[in-house]
Amino acid sequence: MIFLEYKYPAIRVVQSEKSKPLLLFGAPATEIVNWAGIPQKKTMESNNVETAGFQRTENSKRLEQLKSFYGNTQNVVQNSLICGLKKTEGGTVVFSSENGDDCGFITIKCPDLSKEKFVVLLDLLRKSLEVRIGNGSSSIDKQELSKLKEALNKEQSGKSHYDVINAEDEFENLESDDDNFIFDESHLNEFLKDVVVRHEIAKEIEDDEIQSGDVFLGFERNAIISFLLPITLVDGQHRLKGAILAAKDAINNSELTDEIATFIAEKKGTAEEAEKIYLNKVSRRLPVSLLMEDDPKEQVFQFVVINQKATPIGKSLLGTIISTSLTNDEMESVSDRLRESGIVLEEARAITWAAKSPESPFFNLVERGIQTEKKDLLQWNVMGSLIQIFRELSGGVLFHSKVDYAKRWKEKHLDESNIVDSSNGASSFDNWRELNGPWRTLFIVFWKKIRDEFSDVNNEERNNYWGRPRTSNLFNKISLTILAADFFKFLVTTKSKVDDEQSIIDLMDLWLEDVDRKYFDRDWDLAGVKKDSTGIRSNWSEIWSEYRDCPTQLPQAKKYRVAKK
Repeated sequence: MIFLEYKYPAIRVVQSEKSKPLLLFGAPATEIVNWAGIPQKKTMESNNVETAGFQRTENSKRLEQLKSFYGNTQNVVQNSLICGLKKTEGGTVVFSSENGDDCGFITIKCPDLSKEKFVVLLDLLRKSLEVRIGNGSSSIDKQELSKLKEALNKEQSGKSHYDVINAEDEFENLESDDDNFIFDESHLNEFLKDVVVRHEIAKEIEDDEIQSGDVFLGFERNAIISFLLPITLVDGQHRLKGAILAAKDAINNSELTDEIATFIAEKKGTAEEAEKIYLNKVSRRLPVSLLMEDDPKEQVFQFVVINQKATPIGKSLLGTIISTSLTNDEMESVSDRLRESGIVLEEARAITWAAKSPESPFFNLVERGIQTEKKDLLQWNVMGSLIQIFRELSGGVLFHSKVDYAKRWKEKHLDESNIVDSSNGASSFDNWRELNGPWRTLFIVFWKKIRDEFSDVNNEERNNYWGRPRTSNLFNKISLTILAADFFKFLVTTKSKVDDEQSIIDLMDLWLEDVDRKYFDRDWDLAGVKKDSTGIRSNWSEIWSEYRDCPTQLPQAKKYRVAKK
């Protein structure tokens, strides 16, 4: 493996006795991209695999604006690129100075991965994730393995007359992990599993064209390399890439074109070497602030603080980033600091679980801020408010009332509910609200029964479709909140405790006795109606409550258009 080395003058700054040092230096944008990875939160092309990064995907409009800005050589951007260290195989970052002075040099050494085979890149990424998660070995999803092999064969069928790899190969000595949605390691296990199956396939492929391509089974070469460089770009990806685009534009002017041609004609180097030299020559030197800390949680913490305190990003993407970029141990040690910064980590993890876990009735139906996700999903904060009713037992208020029935049930009946195990010495409520606590059983059973009995999951045009909050009478903030609050009202008025999954089903059957399951499957004629308004919310809440008390006849559809005063 070829290694690259870069050296720049640098200043070391130590802000406090307990903080890690900062290194401040400048470097050409065209060199920075060779040693600083940009771990984007994105979905790979194949199988909706999500990376474990935290940077947003690129905004092409912003890149063009920055390229134009950098095109004027008088313009200056004072903001530094914010970077952190990353543990990588063979990569080193060292600060050196005479007599321990704060003025010295930073030397960055990293492998040149641009021409490495995919089998090498995937091996490095796999080892990196295994070390971080703490898994000595990784199980292989045989079903996914077979599917990907078949996909690769189809992809290559037009290029050769033989199978690239045998899709029927058996891995008898490897255990499958098909049904294991591992939430506790905050999505990193899931990402690792997708890396592992591709690594196993890559190990059997001898075709150099495939091994040296830009994409392998949906995994982009550059995206993989971003996770393997010794420095991580925490903030400033658009500034960096905009500067690179500006440099590429600059070498195309006539003066430099002639100079490059002369360089090649005089055999001072190849065309590729000439481009590299002149790109560095015209490239902007961007200021870099490098925190000499290789802990991933510190980088995510810095990213969150920067984006919350400056120009906030959407709550859905921010929550997704927090809850899917760190392991359990990493999140545990940084949770207090995030909370002090106004970020509720546990809430983000719970919402991400509801959005990503196949056992959740809201699987793939909640926005998470990822660019490739489909439109018209349940909003992140709406999912948060629904989870709060079940997990925090708070907010179970019917819109036409002021009583919090979830809170009332917690105060009167939670302690006597056998679904809560308090043998560990913690309070019933503390046990209830654990991330994997009993609240999740109630949440899953309740919403699955609502979905299965009241909704249509296949036809998007139906009024009771389980999805599309803008058009569904059922799958929207108002109706879902009303149903949850009314169920807790039923538990309170009947003085019911919850013992297990079956008891929840039995209680729901009593609650919904005689209720027409076509309640939401009608045209409520809501054209032009702002559903999430105080008057409409209160009216829908009152209509449902009155109907459930005496479910003899469905309410007239025109009533849903009227806002309660």
